[in-house]
Amino acid sequence: MYGRYLEDHHSIRCTAPNPMQNGVIFGTMRRALILLLVGLMTTLAAGDTIFLKNGDQLTGQVTLEQDGKLSLKHGVLGPLQLDSSLIQGGELSLDLSDGSELSGTLVGYQNGAWLIKPEKKAVVDLEVGPDGGLSRKVDPVEAQSQMDLKAERDRAKSVAKEMKTAAEQRIKAAKKIVSDADEVLKNVWSGNFSIGGSMSRGTSTASNLSLNIGLKRDVGHSVTDIKAFYLLNTSDSKTTQNWFQASIDQTWNLPKTKGVWSLFGQGVFDWQQDASWEQRVNGNLGFQYQLVDAKRAPGTDWFEKMKIRTRVGPGFRKEFAGDNPDWAFEVLLGGTWDITFLKGVTYSGNAQIYPDITELGEFRVTSNSNFMVALDSMDGVSVGVGIKFQYQTEVSPGDEDFLLVVSGQVQYAF
Repeated sequence: MYGRYLEDHHSIRCTAPNPMQNGVIFGTMRRALILLLVGLMTTLAAGDTIFLKNGDQLTGQVTLEQDGKLSLKHGVLGPLQLDSSLIQGGELSLDLSDGSELSGTLVGYQNGAWLIKPEKKAVVDLEVGPDGGLSRKVDPVEAQSQMDLKAERDRAKSVAKEMKTAAEQRIKAAKKIVSDADEVLKNVWSGNFSIGGSMSRGTSTASNLSLNIGLKRDVGHSVTDIKAFYLLNTSDSKTTQNWFQASIDQTWNLPKTKGVWSLFGQGVFDWQQDASWEQRVNGNLGFQYQLVDAKRAPGTDWFEKMKIRTRVGPGFRKEFAGDNPDWAFEVLLGGTWDITFLKGVTYSGNAQIYPDITELGEFRVTSNSNFMVALDSMDGVSVGVGIKFQYQTEVSPGDEDFLLVVSGQVQYAF
């Protein structure tokens, strides 16, 4: 019940309710409730938002169509179709034909394309295809430019690939030339010859002479090494030492081991005038393993190059004109080494022990080594010291069981 109070001459007058006024109030409340429900449903409805030029706002699923038409599925009003001329703007999230998504502000419709402005990006022109799919509109000039750029890149890649292939072929050809040259160089025999000696007169007359010669052939997968030496010592016209030795050593690298494992064969002939035997031959066949193959930059260590190999192989020994002329079976256990301390300063040699299988407990030892220093003033010429040693447990009574020779020598490599 509505009333109004008026004060007139200290009295109050009551006025009856107005039926017309009640109808207006209830109509206004009903419209407000409807608008509230519509707004609430619009708020709850998921989708895009379209702003019309008359100030209305519509929310729903938007589909952009050809010729500036727009379809919207409204949660309350149902399907609607709007012309771009009625639209002020909007916020859309669209699926494109290439599978990507595009979200942004609807700017409008112009020149057959819908204009969408993503956040912090340039405006995108969208075209509606015959199947209703959306795709980015490409400027023909820009498209041609992109095609030209792609073609140029493809040509550049093709040219680069051809240049790379040509370069690889040239490198391969160069490597073959170098490899062939290396093979030619390795096929050439290299060698060395050294001589040493001395003579003295006075309280006694003594002289000694040493000759050494070596030939080597290295073809990468195999190495042939042939050596021979002769030593003569006299004292007061009496021969105190007369020794000749010749040897051949052959190694073959085993496949797929990069030279770490090798097969070796060795044969040695000795002649000594004052030994328990006059002539002796021995031969062995076995395996060689490379223990060390190291290189150092000059000045960083006590050596620049070092190769150490170990050997093991069974074999035989035969002595002539001695106390033990029977064939004997023995095993070679030893190794070889090549060390370069500084440029032109080398130490190389071999050492081995031969245990006798025929007579257990008997054995012999041999060793040959050379320490050489190259002369800078004379190409191919070196000076140094040679050391030769032999020891044998089984000798004739009264004979020495060892022999040690140290001699200075001048060597020429060719």
